[in-house]
Amino acid sequence: MKAPVAGLVAAGLALIVTAFAQSPPQDSSEAQQEAHRHWRETDPNLESDAISAGATLGARADKVAAEAAKYFSLRKDYLEGSAADARRGASLLEPVNITAEALPNLDRFLSSQDTFLKSTIDTIARNPDRAIQQLRAALDRERAAVAAIGTALNDSQKSQEAAAQSSRAAEQARAKASDEYQKLTASLQESAQLADKSGDDWAAYYRALSDAARGATAPVTSSGPPLPSTGRESAAVEPAKADASNAVPAPAARPLPPLPLVRYLGAWTYPTMGAHYHGMQPESADLVVREENGQASGTLTARFRLPAGSADNPVVRFDFAGAFGGTRAQRFAITNSSGVTGTLELIPGPAFNLLEVNFNTGDKPGTIRQGNFLLIKK
Repeated sequence: MKAPVAGLVAAGLALIVTAFAQSPPQDSSEAQQEAHRHWRETDPNLESDAISAGATLGARADKVAAEAAKYFSLRKDYLEGSAADARRGASLLEPVNITAEALPNLDRFLSSQDTFLKSTIDTIARNPDRAIQQLRAALDRERAAVAAIGTALNDSQKSQEAAAQSSRAAEQARAKASDEYQKLTASLQESAQLADKSGDDWAAYYRALSDAARGATAPVTSSGPPLPSTGRESAAVEPAKADASNAVPAPAARPLPPLPLVRYLGAWTYPTMGAHYHGMQPESADLVVREENGQASGTLTARFRLPAGSADNPVVRFDFAGAFGGTRAQRFAITNSSGVTGTLELIPGPAFNLLEVNFNTGDKPGTIRQGNFLLIKK
C-alpha cells in the first residue's frame, strides 16, 4: 500500500516542476536588464544639466521617462506572470488523503475455527483407518489455511496503517508547500504593485525636473520696492541743473544667489534609501523653505539616532529666517522655543532635487548641537 502514496507524491512533484517550467522564460529577465540599461544610459547627464538646459530639458526628460516606463512595464508584467504561475502551482497540489480501511474483526472467528479443527484432529489422530487419516490430513491443511488467513489480515492492516501514516505526512508537506505558494503569490503581487507605483513616481519626477528646469531659467527679478522716480526724471531732462543735494539715493542692490531660488525653496525630506549624512545619523528630517521679498523663512524638524546611554533629546526643531545672499551656501539664524540659537546652512546638492543641510547650535546640555545631511525634494 506504500506504492500508491509514493506515486501520488511523485506526481505532485512532477506537477510542480511543470508549473515552474511554464514560468516566464529567461529572456524575460534579460529583456528587463536590457530595458533598465537603456533607461539609465539614455541621458546620464540629465540631472546635472538641469540647471542650464532650460526648456530643452523637456524633450530629453520625456525620452528618459519613456525608457523608464518601458522598464517598469516589463518588470510589472514579469512579476504578475510569476504570481499567476505561483497560483497555478498551488492549485496543482491536490490534497492527499488515504485512510486505513476498516477490516472486519475476524480474529475471534479464526481463533474458534482453529480450536475446533485442532480438537477434531486430536480426536482422530490415533485412528488407524486410512480414510480417517486422509480426513486428518485435510483438516491439517484447513488449519494451516486459517492461520495463513490470519497472518494475511494482520499484514494487510499494518500496510494500510503505514499507507495512512505516509498519507498524513504527504498532506502536511502539501499544506506547507501550498502555504509557501500563497506567500510567494502575495509577495509577487505586492512587488508588481510597487513596480507600477515606482513607474508612476519616476514619470512624475521627470515631469517635475523638466518643469523646474524651465522655471529655473526664467529671468530672476527683484521683489524689493521700485526705485523712486523723483530726481531721475529731472536728471534726464535737465542734467546740468540737477541738485545732487536733493537727489534721493537709490537703495543698494541686494545680491542674488548665483543659483535659482528653486534650488532652495519648497518642501524637503530625508530619503529612506541612498541617504547621506556626516556625523550623527538622522532617522527622519523635514525642511520647509519659503521666500517673500527676498527674505527666507522656514522650519527644520529632525530626529536622530543617539548612541546607547545618551541622555540628549533626539528631536530638533528650528525656525529660521534671513535674507538670501549672493553665495551658493545660504546661511540663516535659527531659534527654537527652548531658547537654542545657532546657524543653518542650505547648500544645493549635486542634483537638481538635492539640498544639503548643515546646522550648528550653542552648547546647551541635553540638545543635539550639530547635524549635516542631504535632503531630497518632495
